[in-house]
Amino acid sequence: RTSNAWESRAGDYATVSKDLGSDLADTRAELKTTSDELDAVRAQLSTAQKRIIELANEKAQIGDDREAQKLLADYQARVSDAAGQVALALDRCVRGQNQLIGYLQNAELYDPAELDSYATSVQDLCQKATDANTALQGELSQ
Repeated sequence: RTSNAWESRAGDYATVSKDLGSDLADTRAELKTTSDELDAVRAQLSTAQKRIIELANEKAQIGDDREAQKLLADYQARVSDAAGQVALALDRCVRGQNQLIGYLQNAELYDPAELDSYATSVQDLCQKATDANTALQGELSQ
């Protein structure tokens, strides 16, 4: 009986380990995707900043119209703020995913419900990053 009980328990542990391994692989894939998105957003930010500088130079060459300069400065401030929000949100998302991976690597030390709750909060952080990026793209398209 003891042997059967241990064998059954080992099977249960194997199942849980397999599930955790699958979750870890999924989380790593999500982290890779998020990291790739962060790199893309950083490239977009660089492009946007170059374009903003180009626009500022074009406006300055057209004339020294104070209202145009004010509008451009306001635009640059909005875009810079939006870009900062994207970078901050993506940083939080990546940090959360890195922390989640650490937890999942030692999942036996944590309550599965708490791990699920933390994973959900990380997903929320990443959704905020996506929303911030959408807002940035909206500003850039103006």
